[in-house]
Amino acid sequence: MNNIVFLRVNGREWGGWTSVRISAGIDRVARDFNVTITRQWPGQAEGSAQIKNGDRVEVLIGDDLVITGWVEATPVRYDANAITTGIVGRSKTADLIDCTAAPVQHSGKSLVRIAEALAQPFGISVIDSGAPASAVIDAQPEHGETVIECLNRLLGQVQALAYDDERGNLVLGTPGSVKAATALVLGENILSCDTERSVRERFSDYLITGQRPGTDDDFGEATISAIRQATRDAGVTRYRPMTAQQSGTATTDSCKARCEFEARQRAARTLETTYTVQGWRQGNGELWKPNQRVIVFDPLVGFDNDELVIAEVTYSQDGNGTITELRVGPADAYLPEPTTQKKKKKTSGGGGDF
Repeated sequence: MNNIVFLRVNGREWGGWTSVRISAGIDRVARDFNVTITRQWPGQAEGSAQIKNGDRVEVLIGDDLVITGWVEATPVRYDANAITTGIVGRSKTADLIDCTAAPVQHSGKSLVRIAEALAQPFGISVIDSGAPASAVIDAQPEHGETVIECLNRLLGQVQALAYDDERGNLVLGTPGSVKAATALVLGENILSCDTERSVRERFSDYLITGQRPGTDDDFGEATISAIRQATRDAGVTRYRPMTAQQSGTATTDSCKARCEFEARQRAARTLETTYTVQGWRQGNGELWKPNQRVIVFDPLVGFDNDELVIAEVTYSQDGNGTITELRVGPADAYLPEPTTQKKKKKTSGGGGDF
């Protein structure tokens, strides 16, 4: 199987790298890559000088496209023995992370429609991979807010994820959209494991308080914590309480959802684990990819054929070989915090705020 990494820039393919690192994940909106090549003195890193910052680039592993984006850096390092040059870049969706959103009101639209409007000025398409369509959201980017900051405020309303694909599109979906062909099995394909199993951010009791609207005669502390919802995490045996305030005007349902979310996500993140496997491909020849559901059998850390979600994939290749790092965890570890839709303000100008 062809695992040679090529950069396709300006109609030409470039290869021959001495090291490669490519990463993609569901809790990051832009994939990235970093390739390097070394030449001995005297001489030059042939060809790399012809690739410039801002060039459009496609990154391929064999015949498989893995990134479509832009060259962002061309680092040069040298000492008395060698020159090392590199090419660094990110997916097209990097502009959604870095750049300010147009201050346009979006009323009565779904998350997908709003995302399309926000991404359109950057030439980025939006792929609906299972994002709920029923939610109606009113949103207006705040002053100086980036596109992804605006979207992050909305994702919790419909419990969806935002990430990119190999063509530089923005994908809206849910954790574990497809199933991996190969399981991760201790003693077979797992080379190494790294997991903290930390409970530092986990608590026994969760209390979420919410503020209800007040009046001239009903205000102050009585309204700030008028709504209260609680839940427990049976996995934490000693008393460790956590109290948080729900933002905005809360409801019983929104406080309950936030309370249950805190307990589930913190417990799920305790189980997050990074595995290293040989090569970049599964048993059927397909690349390991983010957002795949994968069966994990690893009794050393307590996984007994558990189905987890691949949150991040990192392909690397250097003098030590070709490996893939897979960060996996329960689906609950990656859902955004639930939020409630804010009411539009009534103004004579007609435009509401989010």
